[in-house]
Amino acid sequence: MRRGDDLGPEDRDRDLKGGDPLKPPASGISGRQIVIGVLAIVLIAFAIANFEPVEVNFLMFQTDARVVTVIAVAGGLGFVIGYFVGRPSRRDRARLRERDED
Repeated sequence: MRRGDDLGPEDRDRDLKGGDPLKPPASGISGRQIVIGVLAIVLIAFAIANFEPVEVNFLMFQTDARVVTVIAVAGGLGFVIGYFVGRPSRRDRARLRERDED
């Protein structure tokens, strides 16, 4: 049983410390989501505008690819790297879980 499940209806909206009622989570689109959307649109427009083939040099080989493919792969890799860099470590996640259980 999770903490707070045994509270009555009048206590359910109160903070566990007996303080003010909890505020409902904000709904709608945040500023961060707008910025991410605009940047994604700019990336897509830039990729579409650069459709000609180019020579791409990797560490051990080279190949011809369209600029749009190179941009899409670079954008995808940047997203994946950003996701893992911004993700909390196992130790941080364990601390967050412990803090939430207290």
